[in-house]
Amino acid sequence: MIENQNFDTILELDLSGELAHFRYTIPPRTAICGLVASILMLPRDSYYQTLSSNNLGIGICVPTKSVFRKQFFTLNYVGNEKVISDVSEHKQCRLELLMPAPGQRLHWTVYLGYKLCVDPILDSLEERIKSQNLGFDVYLGQRQLRAEIDLLRKYGKEEFSRIDCSDYLDSVISRDRIVSLDTESFYISIERMPLEQELETKGKSAYRRSVRFADVVIETSGKRLAGQFNDLVELNNEARSRISFL
Repeated sequence: MIENQNFDTILELDLSGELAHFRYTIPPRTAICGLVASILMLPRDSYYQTLSSNNLGIGICVPTKSVFRKQFFTLNYVGNEKVISDVSEHKQCRLELLMPAPGQRLHWTVYLGYKLCVDPILDSLEERIKSQNLGFDVYLGQRQLRAEIDLLRKYGKEEFSRIDCSDYLDSVISRDRIVSLDTESFYISIERMPLEQELETKGKSAYRRSVRFADVVIETSGKRLAGQFNDLVELNNEARSRISFL
């Protein structure tokens, strides 16, 4: 269990787009933090503590019957528009894109858990999304891959509860919180991904580095999983959804 996650508010959001530049089947926790920071207009590399796991819980669900596919493209990059006609200055780079099934969009349900009146900047998150005042805007990995984000529901502290052990799961989850899997038919992907970052300074240089990783288990078609799972949150909705914060 992540320490100090004593949240009193959970926002249920729909995140969607045409294409995404992610290495994974889902936007990793670090990408969701960047997206939230963009909405709140927080300066680059300034938000790692504000949006740490103790202050912001992030749960991700793959909608039912989702179909994702990955495709590589090779692009030519040039460093100076004056030499665009000089083939020797071109640099080919492979670009990996996450794509939906034809005629569909990428969709994920994202849950953000936090405690009101701890950090004023987080208190403004709900209203910003509701009014579509999205700050620097939202993107799926690169700025040219615009995204949409919509508020589906807000859960107050009386509308969810912590579950130490559950026999079903509706979200992605860190592998170390799975005791057993009983589902007979499922489409599982296990992807190791970064969960948190920090800014490290050496001399006059500062750089971003990942400080927490996990093997994240994803049911890629959005099915509810049966088994034994630790440390979940049950939402008071019609499905009694149970989710895990990364």
